[in-house]
Amino acid sequence: MQLHFFDKLKLIFKDSFSSVLHVEIIIIFILLFLFLLFNLKYKRKTVSLFLISLLSYFLLSFIIVFHQEFFLAVREIAKKIVEYFYFSPVPIYFLTILIASFCLIKTMLTKGYTKRHKIISYFLLMPIFYLFTLFIIECDQAKIKMNEITSIYQNELALSCIQISQAILFVYLGSCFARFLYHYAKDKIVK
Repeated sequence: MQLHFFDKLKLIFKDSFSSVLHVEIIIIFILLFLFLLFNLKYKRKTVSLFLISLLSYFLLSFIIVFHQEFFLAVREIAKKIVEYFYFSPVPIYFLTILIASFCLIKTMLTKGYTKRHKIISYFLLMPIFYLFTLFIIECDQAKIKMNEITSIYQNELALSCIQISQAILFVYLGSCFARFLYHYAKDKIVK
């Protein structure tokens, strides 16, 4: 079924008011939204804790009631990540290079980073650019057409450059996320 965007919105809107249960759910979500808005003004921790508890309750209830579907979804996500890593299309590889470029520029321009953080960032990001250069040279020398995915997958060097670059970027982004969580937790525990 191919519906346009506005047809999809119309269908959702029509279904949202089709029964009393749906109207009650809309009212609950409007009330939760209003709680969040009022909490911006009054900054009560109890409201935030209540809403976090409520969200956690809904998520845990969903996982318990629909545990088979949940684990199937997690398995599918893991499968897509593996496919992305091992069979990454060239546009995604170019996106990897853009993300690495953005991260490198941010690292160079941010004054709040320590020297150790900058050295680790340079150590992880520079090999990505080397591998990208190697990938471009290999594609040129081996006459690989970048729009033909099968020709890239048949060249071991080109495919290795893509896969190693993806792995390094995952490590870099994972370390950035871990650093963020560490500083976030440190700031919250100290205060």
